Amino acid sequence: MPMADAFMVPELKLILADEAATARLAAAVAKVCVAGELIRLVGDLGAGKSTFARYFLQALGHRGEAPSPTYTLVQTYEDTRFPVAHVDCYRLKNSAELDGLGLEEYRAFGILLVEWPDKGSSLVAEGQADFLDYHINTVENPGTLTVELRLAEDKVGREVVLRGSPSWQRRWGFLARLGVAEIEVDAVARRVDEGGRRRFLDGLGLKGYKLQPFGGDWSGRSYAQVILSDGNTRILMDAPPPQEGVREYVAVAEYYREIGLKAAESFGFDEKNGYLLSEDFGDVQLFHLMEKGEADIDAWFLAVAEGLVTQCRAVPPAWGRRYSPKDWWVEAARFVNWYLPFARGRATTLAEYGEFQALWLALFERVMRGPTGLMMWDCQSPNLMILGAKPQLEHIGWIDIQDARVAPVAQDLGHLLRNIRTPQNDVREELVLDFISKELAVDKVELKTQMEILCLHNACRLLGGLMRIWVRDGKAAAPLAYMGRTWEMARQSYHVPELKALVEFMAPWEEAGMARLRREAGA
Repeated sequence: MPMADAFMVPELKLILADEAATARLAAAVAKVCVAGELIRLVGDLGAGKSTFARYFLQALGHRGEAPSPTYTLVQTYEDTRFPVAHVDCYRLKNSAELDGLGLEEYRAFGILLVEWPDKGSSLVAEGQADFLDYHINTVENPGTLTVELRLAEDKVGREVVLRGSPSWQRRWGFLARLGVAEIEVDAVARRVDEGGRRRFLDGLGLKGYKLQPFGGDWSGRSYAQVILSDGNTRILMDAPPPQEGVREYVAVAEYYREIGLKAAESFGFDEKNGYLLSEDFGDVQLFHLMEKGEADIDAWFLAVAEGLVTQCRAVPPAWGRRYSPKDWWVEAARFVNWYLPFARGRATTLAEYGEFQALWLALFERVMRGPTGLMMWDCQSPNLMILGAKPQLEHIGWIDIQDARVAPVAQDLGHLLRNIRTPQNDVREELVLDFISKELAVDKVELKTQMEILCLHNACRLLGGLMRIWVRDGKAAAPLAYMGRTWEMARQSYHVPELKALVEFMAPWEEAGMARLRREAGA
């Protein structure tokens, strides 16, 4: 169920006044790149392709010379955040000369930076599909970007045309926010302001209301409480496209209500602009009951477990996204994309990417053997709202559900029982595992093994995601607050025999990454 195409612009035309502007564009492109990208540099001789490439490599961390590969054909780099193969196809006699150079590995695990790509093979052709055929709001979906350069008429500046696959079209707004002033933000991303929120609410016929913003999460979404003139309240979700959207949330909430779960009802939404007005579930989370040490907290966890069983017993909707090996890899790859290069100060090698991928893919079918359903994917205590006094399923509200996918119940079990905000409780864990294994008639030991695998997988996702917030977004608060706890959560799964090789790969880099983060953040 793809997100609406609002603000999707396939092509941008820019005028870069001087070389400094070219450097800013190259640096911004580098900052939002992920492993698996194809960056195509197009233009006549002297148009500035090699200049762009040099600034791009510098922004990725290269500090030495960046010679043009005109005669060597390929120049590789590993002192960059990702492995980079800088390729020049100008002197190719035929496209087959690219074969056998190992460039497929860079296309899978690094960055292919290609000059004169139209002289190359299909490997470097324009119009290739993104790695994932759906959108994720972190934009960690490798795609294809063409940068076409030509000298401006005054021979000083450059005219540049950016053409991107859908994943790149969703990144135009990031480029603008990273200093590319030549990109008009309003043309490529919906601006976040109170005026837009009020126009949406006014359009629903609301009058005399008050807005009380209360922040957001690690995504690009933000929220506000709407206090109506009669004293009732609603929640406004502000999910600016093209990075965010509301369609998925509405669909999942409707499905959850159909199968007997409490999900917030919609009072109106604007899919094009990414606004949603929904039911207000209040401000009491399962997390808060845990903080207070409620005597019946285990009963609340069993009520949540009943909800997970309900999801597994229901027939998933036809539109539900199926968890795939690609999803599995993109999430695990955050560790080698972001954490490992930061900890070591150089790129994860192609061999290490291949090893890490093989280790994780070997476990995918194992976790998918268990019960599945349209799992919310983020079943953690802050996303479970308490709607009544008694610990029962009808008194639990399910929020932050827009990323739901048909996935193993062990995944949401891991989110529920092993969370970076709350300590592990072995007695409660056994209680919940026992309940679900009996209700779904599955082997408890196998279910727990699947959960342990998924917990380490989630730790990889979080370790990389936290480091991305620091490296790409320059935000230190979340990494400093949660990195140590995430490693602690990872260590809780180290004892599982099936994870031995992954532990040997990951564990040696815990302290190096933590030490550098503390040093750079001044903590």
